[in-house]
Amino acid sequence: MNSIEKLIMEYFLKNISVGEIIAIIDLREEIKKRARSGELVYREIDDAVIERDLLTIITSLIKRGFLEYNMGVFNLAGWIRDYLKKKYKSLDAGVFKSIDKLTSD
Repeated sequence: MNSIEKLIMEYFLKNISVGEIIAIIDLREEIKKRARSGELVYREIDDAVIERDLLTIITSLIKRGFLEYNMGVFNLAGWIRDYLKKKYKSLDAGVFKSIDKLTSD
């Protein structure tokens, strides 16, 4: 996964299910924050460009089975929710979960 895919997945690992508009705004602002701090290199810090890129990447993650979309809401895929329930005994919504830690266990 590239750095933006990882950022998106960690966002959904934490939040589980988020409305489309809120998710795009949250993720756009996180990308801008990280780009300004130098933590993330991004080609153009323009809201429309970032939002278009986010939707393209999220669509790819949906097609690859990591996320789901239903009636204006993005959700972490069911199989990942099931994995989190087994690993943590709950989804722990609102709690950060590192994708690197989850994939190394």
